[in-house]
Amino acid sequence: MLFIEALTRTNTLPNEKKHALRHKQRPTPYSHDSVDLSPAAHEVIEIFISSEDKNSLTASSSIFANIIEHALSYIYQSNVVLQSPEELDTDKKTWRISLQVPPTANNTTNKRSDYTTSEIQHPLPTKQVLFYVPVKPAFGLPIDMTLSLSTHNGSPKHPPFFQSLAKENPLPVLRTPYPPDFLNQQVTHYRLLIDQDGEPDQLSVLQHLKQNKQTPHLAGLRVWRIKNNRLTPVVLGDINLGLVFVGHYNLINTHAISEEERTLTQNRLNVKA
Repeated sequence: MLFIEALTRTNTLPNEKKHALRHKQRPTPYSHDSVDLSPAAHEVIEIFISSEDKNSLTASSSIFANIIEHALSYIYQSNVVLQSPEELDTDKKTWRISLQVPPTANNTTNKRSDYTTSEIQHPLPTKQVLFYVPVKPAFGLPIDMTLSLSTHNGSPKHPPFFQSLAKENPLPVLRTPYPPDFLNQQVTHYRLLIDQDGEPDQLSVLQHLKQNKQTPHLAGLRVWRIKNNRLTPVVLGDINLGLVFVGHYNLINTHAISEEERTLTQNRLNVKA
């Protein structure tokens, strides 16, 4: 991941207050000759990211990406390289990737969006690890930042490194070319959720541009940022491309369907006896 030059002083980070849409459940008329499907069948949990809807990479997003890269390098005990789609030169071809949003770690009572099956009666408990990252500016003393990483209940695959990591992990110094006053304006604590439930080649739409040696330990890896109880994808792992940073791409179709659309869908999906 390249460091992006900080051209101007960063303004105060906006206080985003986005609340997830909550839809009131309406009573569904019961009929003896119809079968009502589970409410989970009407929940939209699929999101999309597209090459046509993105923001420019900034120095702030570069710091965020490099902290993730730093932590993953520590986890895998190797020099993990995190690239952006711009570094892969994907602007020459449009692409679109679909993802399913996992449940948040603290949302254990909502079963609508859990990756549970009939065989999993009691999901594995969520584990969280904390990384202490001293971020070194161009001059002066390092600035302490932290990154919490957790898995989620209901995932069919829990990354194996959670079994070997300590609860608290001090990392080596991360050196940056930014001045201290710029780093002092950045977020100092990040909450991330990680799973490895994606397809091994989930970035196959990008593989026409660059082929790397296979990285099976990164296949299907997905890192999500938790902010205001909302999950947004920031890193995707692929068996051929390795790790790709997508934190500056906007999400498409991230909200649940409206009540009107839900009612129409329920009417279409009723199965007559």
